[in-house]
Amino acid sequence: MGKTKKLIELDDEAIKILETQAKLQKRSLKNYIEFMLEDRALHFAEPSEEYKTMMDDMLQRQKDGTLETIPYSEIRKKYGF
Repeated sequence: MGKTKKLIELDDEAIKILETQAKLQKRSLKNYIEFMLEDRALHFAEPSEEYKTMMDDMLQRQKDGTLETIPYSEIRKKYGF
């Protein structure tokens, strides 16, 4: 995947907030902004074909009554929550 440079303008207060968050994550401001934008962009991306196939299979098993699930209460007991 290639990379493209873009010039962005943010108000001073936004920069201060982002600088604080970057320091908390031990990142440079530039790296933090790039990370946040790329992470957010992935939320808009189309799911992979593998994921779609897996979900279609799970939905079909649920429809057929063959999907096995574990109640949340049992998971809590098992892991001590």
